[in-house]
Amino acid sequence: MLLRNVFLKSLRDLRWPTFWTGLGLGILGFYFMWLFPTIGKMMDLQSILDAFPPALRALIGGQLIDLGSPAGFLNMELFPLMLPLILGGFAIGVASGATAGEEARGTLDVLLAEPLERWAVLTEKTVAIVLATIIVAAFLLVGVWGGAAFTGTDLALDKVVAGLVVGTLLALAFGGITLAIAAFTGSRATAIGITGALLVATYFINALAPMVESLNQIRGISPFFYYLGHDPLRNGLDLGDAAVLAVVAVVGFAVSLVGFERRDLAA
Repeated sequence: MLLRNVFLKSLRDLRWPTFWTGLGLGILGFYFMWLFPTIGKMMDLQSILDAFPPALRALIGGQLIDLGSPAGFLNMELFPLMLPLILGGFAIGVASGATAGEEARGTLDVLLAEPLERWAVLTEKTVAIVLATIIVAAFLLVGVWGGAAFTGTDLALDKVVAGLVVGTLLALAFGGITLAIAAFTGSRATAIGITGALLVATYFINALAPMVESLNQIRGISPFFYYLGHDPLRNGLDLGDAAVLAVVAVVGFAVSLVGFERRDLAA
């Protein structure tokens, strides 16, 4: 019975958000790869970038940007902010709906009326969220690869994969935080609001840290520091950074299990 298979039910519920978000990211990836050789022939992108004020450079990727290469172009246009907002927003949205969303709709009581343990329900929902987030990231990979192949752009696809791995882990880290807040509060709006604000705040902490000493001292608390700090699009995957983001996601999930088990859903 599908109702008792929470994993399959969750995947079914997430199929359209996953498809449309992934399609949108895939189109963006294709578009930027299609745009790169055309723009590069029309103007000296690096000279234009070098003329930007330091604060603006920091906000769009800072020292990571080398517009003479397709990876550098992606580092400015897609990876620093657009990917975290879209992929992170997706993970936050679906994670907030895993418990608090169903509770608000009145469907969680029906689900828990089945002979199912709460921890098992939340675990299967979380696995579905992780899989859906990976699928969305895979759409982007296909789009970037397709755009590079279409334009004949020489792009190190393994480095793009490295960037997407840490990008996915970043999204899942914020998704884990959302799960925990939603499980303890039962409020989807609260979970989205707090985690969304945290995403934006930690982005600015990491982006402005090189110019503001007080922020530089706390840069390590920002998940974005572990996302692009070692520039995976040029240097490949840093396992330490990936591990930190994975730990944040796992801890968020573990905390959500505690909150979901303890909270009185009828309150």
